Amino acid sequence: MHGEELETSIFLHATPDLVREGWQRADHEAPRRPDLLTLGMAGYTPTGVIGQPSLASAVKGAAILDSLTGSFQAHLAMLRG
Repeated sequence: MHGEELETSIFLHATPDLVREGWQRADHEAPRRPDLLTLGMAGYTPTGVIGQPSLASAVKGAAILDSLTGSFQAHLAMLRG
């Protein structure tokens, strides 16, 4: 969702200085969010985090960015023909 494992991993790899202290203990579950569009994130989390940032790592972030870069290169090659 936001501030979860994937997003936090990318930030830990790319810009670790932007990751807030205490991310390892910031897990927050909100599995049902039926009113997200009307309430926004504040209706479900006091910190803005929904997910498990405690599972994040810079190594995972590097792997995620490598995968995204590879996928983007393939799509860009298709567009170029």
